[in-house]
Amino acid sequence: MHDLIVAALRENRAVIKAHVERMLEILEAIIREGTEAGELKVEDPAEAARAVNAAFTPFFHPILIEHCVQHGEDTEAGLRTQIRFVLKALVKSN
Repeated sequence: MHDLIVAALRENRAVIKAHVERMLEILEAIIREGTEAGELKVEDPAEAARAVNAAFTPFFHPILIEHCVQHGEDTEAGLRTQIRFVLKALVKSN
């Protein structure tokens, strides 16, 4: 599976671009819903979606994951830290 995704990244940019655009749409919808429900404090859901996507890229980009694994990095701990950071940035403070 990893090799297929890496090949797609290198050879089929249209598919990857469509995937990234769809992921951004989903993230934006989630952020917009959270904002409308009063759970998140976000001025621009599309901008926030791009920032969240960038923040999590190291955790779902196959080449970056492979690099982390090869260098013995604790990707699960890193992901948990990043999730806490992003939630603190988005969640409406009382």
